[in-house]
Amino acid sequence: MPPTKSFHNKLPPLDEMDLFISQSADNLLTLLPDMTDSIRQLIVHYPEIYLGVWEKLRLILDEAETRDKLHGRNIELPSPPICEAKPEVKINIHGDEVVDNYAWLKDRENPDVLKYIEDENQYAIAALRHTEPLQKLLYNEFVSRLDADEESARVTLPDGWSYYSKSQVGLEYRLHCRTRLGMAVGMGEEQVYLDENEIAQSPEFKDSTYFRVGFLRHSPDCRIIAYGVDGLGNEQFTTFFKDLETGDLLPDRLSNIYENLEFSSCGRFIYYLKLVPETERAYRLYRHVLGTAVELDQLLYEEKDEMFCLSMTKSGDGKFIMMNAAAQVTSETLFLHADAEDDARPGVIMPRKEGVTYSAESHDGEYFFVLTNENSKNNWLFRTPAPKRHSPPVDLVANRETVIPHRDFVLIEDFQVRRRHLVVFERSNCHQNVRVIELAAPQGDHSEHRPEAPPCSIGLEPGPFDKYHYVSFSETVYSLLPESINEETSNLSKMTLFDTNVLRFTYSSLVQPRQVIDYNMDTCESLTVHTEQIAGTPIYDASNYEQLRLFSTGLDGTAVPMSIVFRKDLIGQGGKGLDANPCLLYTYGAYGSCTDPVFSTQRLSLLDRGFIYAIAHVRGGSDMGMGWYEEGKLDKKPNTFLDVISCAEYLIKEGYTSAEKLAIYGRSAGGLMIGAVVNMRPDLFKTALTEVPFVDAVNTMLDSSIPWTAFEWEEWGNPENPKIYQIMKQYCPYSNVRPQKYPNMLVLGGMNDPRVAFFEPLKWVAKLRSCWPPKSTSSSQSPGDGPDGIEERDDRMLLLRIEEVGHGGSSGQYAYLEDLAFEYAFLISTLQAPVFRIDKEDEHSTGRVEPLTPSTIRRKKGAFTNELLEELDNGHQGGGLGIESDHLQPFICVAKPGSQMDHRRNSTGQWTGATVAQQQQQQQQRQGAKVRSRFDELKSSKGSSANYNRRRSTTLLEFSEKGTKQNGKPAPASQGPRSQSKLTEWIANFF
Repeated sequence: MPPTKSFHNKLPPLDEMDLFISQSADNLLTLLPDMTDSIRQLIVHYPEIYLGVWEKLRLILDEAETRDKLHGRNIELPSPPICEAKPEVKINIHGDEVVDNYAWLKDRENPDVLKYIEDENQYAIAALRHTEPLQKLLYNEFVSRLDADEESARVTLPDGWSYYSKSQVGLEYRLHCRTRLGMAVGMGEEQVYLDENEIAQSPEFKDSTYFRVGFLRHSPDCRIIAYGVDGLGNEQFTTFFKDLETGDLLPDRLSNIYENLEFSSCGRFIYYLKLVPETERAYRLYRHVLGTAVELDQLLYEEKDEMFCLSMTKSGDGKFIMMNAAAQVTSETLFLHADAEDDARPGVIMPRKEGVTYSAESHDGEYFFVLTNENSKNNWLFRTPAPKRHSPPVDLVANRETVIPHRDFVLIEDFQVRRRHLVVFERSNCHQNVRVIELAAPQGDHSEHRPEAPPCSIGLEPGPFDKYHYVSFSETVYSLLPESINEETSNLSKMTLFDTNVLRFTYSSLVQPRQVIDYNMDTCESLTVHTEQIAGTPIYDASNYEQLRLFSTGLDGTAVPMSIVFRKDLIGQGGKGLDANPCLLYTYGAYGSCTDPVFSTQRLSLLDRGFIYAIAHVRGGSDMGMGWYEEGKLDKKPNTFLDVISCAEYLIKEGYTSAEKLAIYGRSAGGLMIGAVVNMRPDLFKTALTEVPFVDAVNTMLDSSIPWTAFEWEEWGNPENPKIYQIMKQYCPYSNVRPQKYPNMLVLGGMNDPRVAFFEPLKWVAKLRSCWPPKSTSSSQSPGDGPDGIEERDDRMLLLRIEEVGHGGSSGQYAYLEDLAFEYAFLISTLQAPVFRIDKEDEHSTGRVEPLTPSTIRRKKGAFTNELLEELDNGHQGGGLGIESDHLQPFICVAKPGSQMDHRRNSTGQWTGATVAQQQQQQQQRQGAKVRSRFDELKSSKGSSANYNRRRSTTLLEFSEKGTKQNGKPAPASQGPRSQSKLTEWIANFF
């Protein structure tokens, strides 16, 4: 008689396993050995079903193989290019012998250099070839969100036309349009008066590797426009003039000029700035007469100090041409009467004084309002009578009158002047505020009565500037731009708003798409005149996302603010190690530039894959005031890097992410931060992404032949100073490359970048490559390095791409999105993040969703197979494909507190159940009491609002008082060639 077929199943009932496994991927890993043993016994006792078992197991193994391909695991990578070391030895000013093996890469005419660049470019493409389906998916997501009818806010000019610009599906560049006043949107004849796409395809630019219309100006009579084109990416513009009535180009053409250009009041004269040959320093002011030869242009001013760069604008009232000569910590403002003809010579408001910066604006030609840091850190505001056109020179400083005094905890960033109002943009404790001050009405003004503004509340006697109010905002994390984000619209608004009571600004946050708002300063009413539309599916719902302001503690005890955003229903997927939420940490931290939290449609592709996006407002920026900036420059520059490290440690410690899931991103001067941090703490990050990084600080700052070096000394310090030299040597990314386990790295550069030379990232990667494993393949293993004894494969990538672009990357909207898809695919692949967007369990749910069991996952998600990859490869939009999370990051949502059961086996092999609370209590007893993290609060809360208010009450204790990625030029307030203008900060932050 044959023996009875039976075997012992060590596993608990399936329903219990469903609940247990849904809590964590680690729980499934715990059960896998017993599952394997049960399957083995099943086949041993019932061999006739082995093919059926294999059929089911094959699906799992096929899915694992497909996922490995998408994430670059178990594939043989091509051999990376190796750059030949050609040692260049020199003794520097401090007597140190410096050996630079890759200095020879600075020669852009050397064929070997060009070949090495091409080899690196091809290697980067080949190394990420496995992500091409993902790149296509991401690109389709980006394009699907583009608004087919996107257009800027409209501005009506005195000629009776309403002006605006718009993008169009399928076109790389913008259309500039106008309609007759009174014609509603979509009605009447629309006139395209400038098509950037036609210019890009013209014989002069069709073969260019780069194209950008950098500025567009309208003459006062609205008949002539001037527009500047950059055809190389080197930020040197050729300016053309067009007659809007005839549609003809004028014969006038200005070459090699800066992007500031202004018309005189009569429209006959053109004021423009000329650049020093081979550099981007604007140093000469010229006046051109339309219709005359350029050779006859009149030189009005020349800045001979190479530390200073010129910039220019027209005052809001149109009375003056204002020119600012600025170094890093010193500036001087000159003015010309806009209606001057033969006597056009600039006057000076305040003679330059070392360490004093200021900017000025005119109030109807009667007063200059001046913002300065003289004898202060956070700026103060005064006014002084403006000289008349033919009056003799006067001492403007002697007659100044304080408008707003200096305050220790409030930074005055900017201001605007209207006929009846003064608008002041302030920042305190990382928050932006807008103060509207009521100005006395000029004599003879008979306009209707306006409501009284609230009286001054700071304890001063009522004075001429003591009637003011603040604009209120509903969010606690937000950003303000004191203009429209569209360059042309911003300039046109400036021409038309002086005589109104309207303040136009752009509002955004990490969850709120950009809005252009017209604020009535008399009635305190707001009108949204333009809102960024998010097309595609799923329909964007801001309530599904949450943004927070957090504070980490720096090494010296300083509280460092962070802004973060995430999708509410995916935050519960967080855990430890490979089970944590992927996170991208971004920062800049230089030149006093603020890293404001702004919305990005492209970033949704990360958030919808479970990413947390974090901004570290570190020292070196002025997010917390100018004192914050000064604590992160010169000999205190290491504070910037230590702040970034403390923010990364905070995100890991508080459970938002883990070192295995954390990526860091920075560009330009922020690239120096990336290089320094990965040298100091490579263990904190799995991936690093940097664009146009400034990484060879010591060599660059010691080479005065490189443009802007002397200018940069006031930001980084002059390494000829022994103290600065020793500090810079310690953090310089290039100088400190050494053999160690670096994160995955993608480095991007531009051959025509005038700010960060192409050879900086090139040399850096060549040196890093010499410290990388001889051949980085995903099959190589380092046993025992992984969590819980799991072998971790050494599949780190070091990739470099240097294209024929400038500092801001690709200028066309579709070319930019292709580049961004490449970068996002790198992040997703190296962080092993979900390939597809994660569908919501309930589109209208505001609380936590119930946990998904393996059976419901099977019903809801479908198989992830090679057929699906093939469908993606054929250009599928991904709308109905569902979600597949990484096998190390399963579909996990946290149930309501107390409802989950933790099933564990006791010492006798029996299974016991415990609630989550009991499980946590047992764990604390084993490991000692542990402080509950904010992330744990998020995950265990039934809803986010109550918890959010509790967190805000904590952070309020520290409250004192708040297109393309193109970088701007130096501005009066400590800005440099690797810095960003206010408008540029917004654009760069869209990443």
